[in-house]
Amino acid sequence: MMAMARVPEPEVMDGDLEVRAYRQADFRAVNLTCARRALRAADRAGAGSEGRAIDLGTGPAEIPILLCELAPGWRVTAVDASRPMLEAARWNVERAGLASRIRLVQGDAKRLRGLRRRFDLVLSNSLLHHLEDPAPFWREVRRLARPGGAVLVQDLFRPASRAEARRIVARHAGGESRLLRRLFYRSLLAAFSPEEVRFQLRVAGLGALEVRRVSDRHLVVRGRVRP
Repeated sequence: MMAMARVPEPEVMDGDLEVRAYRQADFRAVNLTCARRALRAADRAGAGSEGRAIDLGTGPAEIPILLCELAPGWRVTAVDASRPMLEAARWNVERAGLASRIRLVQGDAKRLRGLRRRFDLVLSNSLLHHLEDPAPFWREVRRLARPGGAVLVQDLFRPASRAEARRIVARHAGGESRLLRRLFYRSLLAAFSPEEVRFQLRVAGLGALEVRRVSDRHLVVRGRVRP
């Protein structure tokens, strides 16, 4: 069954109510899985590993914190366009005692020309579906990864119908606030299908990356950037 037509949503989440809803929600299980996938994609995990990662669309920086807890040798540059979201991230990072290992940067993940460093790992969670045009994002992913560097992008994929989107919201966010359920539903409608993501990667010269569904709502883009 073909997916329904995409309904884009705003690229930047900077409303106070939206930021508060995401701070109060419990995404730890999904975020922990993402952090573990990212370290596996980089083939580095555990206390003895070292590396530098960049997290595009970090939100409240929960994934960088988990990644640094899983692999104490890693450092992360965490990027978000929303100032209120970065304020939440700063509070979380300081509370975790990781201010020396997580650098917070306000910027647009589609054009981070101020960042010249290339990273061992480029990761992103739940940013792709916010982008009206994902092409600049994928170009930045390619630019920011060192030759042979790893990529791990996790995001929602668009259901086949609005009815299925409502079922997914009820299944996974039935106990959350009304606002968070509405945001989740909106995000499902804005998400890309796996086939659309594969096309985006081919256009960006990242066709070697793998795209696969990993749950009833998530897809993962994973692999290495060819030199």
